[in-house]
Amino acid sequence: MKKLIAGAILLGASSMAFAQPGCGVGAMIWKGQSGIAPHVLAATTNGIASQTVSMTFGIVGCHTNESVQSMAMLMDARGAAIAADISRGEGENLEAMAAALAVTPEDRSEFYKLLSRNFNIIFPNSETTSGEAVSNIVALLEKNKSLSKYVTA
Repeated sequence: MKKLIAGAILLGASSMAFAQPGCGVGAMIWKGQSGIAPHVLAATTNGIASQTVSMTFGIVGCHTNESVQSMAMLMDARGAAIAADISRGEGENLEAMAAALAVTPEDRSEFYKLLSRNFNIIFPNSETTSGEAVSNIVALLEKNKSLSKYVTA
């Protein structure tokens, strides 16, 4: 049993090590350090100190536009419902997210498809926080030529 628990901890730590902490308290504290330990500690600190709060208010290195801040607040309030809608590629919560980001009606279909196709990137596991999900959505949108305009600061 001890080996199983240790293995789970190592697996979780190793997957967190490759995720960039982005912004927030953890990213600021461990800034400039590389390796597994600083990345795990930064991500853990962000989880404890609520990266979403930093993103919502544009503090601690999280510089986002007002639309992304609105999306972060919506994700905090309706995270599970939004996740369910993203998995289906439709729904009122997904529409609310598109409205929060000011996605035009012409771009909404592409927006819904992008999020739905990348559900596993947005929510890589059942422990994904709303702040991590928002960061993952922003990263996806930034890479999309026609949708990046909705998340630029």
